[in-house]
Amino acid sequence: MVKFSIIKQSNKHFAKNDAENAQGLVCSACERIAAAEKKVDYLFMSQGGIPLTVPRYTKEGIDICSALSYFSRMWLIVNLLPLLRQSSRPRVLSVLNGGREKTIMEDDIGLEDARHYAPRAAINHTTTMTSPAFELLASSDKHITFMHAFPGLVATDNFARLAAPESYGFIGRLIVPLLGQFISMVQWLFGMSAADCGARQAFLLTSEKYGPGEAWRIDQRSDSVATSGVLEEYRERGWRDKVWDYTIHVFEKALATSS
Repeated sequence: MVKFSIIKQSNKHFAKNDAENAQGLVCSACERIAAAEKKVDYLFMSQGGIPLTVPRYTKEGIDICSALSYFSRMWLIVNLLPLLRQSSRPRVLSVLNGGREKTIMEDDIGLEDARHYAPRAAINHTTTMTSPAFELLASSDKHITFMHAFPGLVATDNFARLAAPESYGFIGRLIVPLLGQFISMVQWLFGMSAADCGARQAFLLTSEKYGPGEAWRIDQRSDSVATSGVLEEYRERGWRDKVWDYTIHVFEKALATSS
């Protein structure tokens, strides 16, 4: 059982940022953290969006869902690595889709061609990119525990707030919210509560179950995913480096765009 007494007594600082400015969002958050802290013990990331059939882009030209679910998280890690290295027990937890990696479009990792973009493709790419990236980071910083977790079905209002862009037309703007309401109802009927999900993530951050020096993929029961699935082939073909090289390329491009 996780004890929350220390968390309740701690100081909490909320900073609102614009999701359409991914680089600014991350830099602002990291600057605030670096100014206030000498080390980072826990880095918890669950920001994300619901992909639709048409990509929407940040000011740097990154699809918003990919920016939130993958690039902003990697950007946070890279920027906060110096502070994570100062901790005696640093832990990084990205709540996304651990253990559910799928084959991705290898000649368009970032789905930059709009013809390749689809909700399932966006989810598969951010998921499958996260695990190799964590494996590479874990091999470089064996002092840090990296965890990629799948939370399962959670009763939240994220789909209830779903809205279609103007480009969808009248019918699309009518259907998308209705679909969102239906999915939200399924979440509330069959999903775990947000409080229970949060407790599981707090357990992952504070327990000794998962140690440093390895990239863990964790399922909705908070258990390690043993099967490699598509990752085994990607490892053999050097995709850890390919994913990370592309990630750095996007970072550099975003910095050049915002400067």
